[in-house]
Amino acid sequence: MKLPKIFFRKLIIGAVLLAIATGMTAFIKESLDTQDPESALPIITVLYGDEEFVPDKEVRRAGWEWNFFLTQEKTPLLSPEDVPLQPVDVMPGAQMRILFTKEPSELRVMRAVSDKPTEYLELSDAGGGRFSTPTTPGLYFYKVRAEWSGRGFIQYYFALQVRELQI
Repeated sequence: MKLPKIFFRKLIIGAVLLAIATGMTAFIKESLDTQDPESALPIITVLYGDEEFVPDKEVRRAGWEWNFFLTQEKTPLLSPEDVPLQPVDVMPGAQMRILFTKEPSELRVMRAVSDKPTEYLELSDAGGGRFSTPTTPGLYFYKVRAEWSGRGFIQYYFALQVRELQI
């Protein structure tokens, strides 16, 4: 009869110690993440074929809001006019892909209605972060909004210069 009591006592002590260690780890991670919150955000990768867009040059983060365990951090949302964009030359009808280091629960890819990036329409063919570039040559502005359930969102802008197909 004593063997089961000792076993259960050790099991309960082990569970309590594990809970304490988990709480301490979460507290330490929270402290580190809130000291430099941008380093804790998921990272975007925009691919044109095998080419990767350069972060902070060809793909610009334009605001975010992120919930850590105990705190919420955010930056103001910027407009495309506030974010200097370097257009990337692409071919008409080329395949594009948007990936993140942590899969978002919702990913919206939007393209500006005109060459003035003030109004955007969501691309219906951008499921899973895959879409095709326009077939008509011109300058196109894109806005990407990725959301993570219970954590927050991040917004990005990039521009594509669709070139004429040379025959």
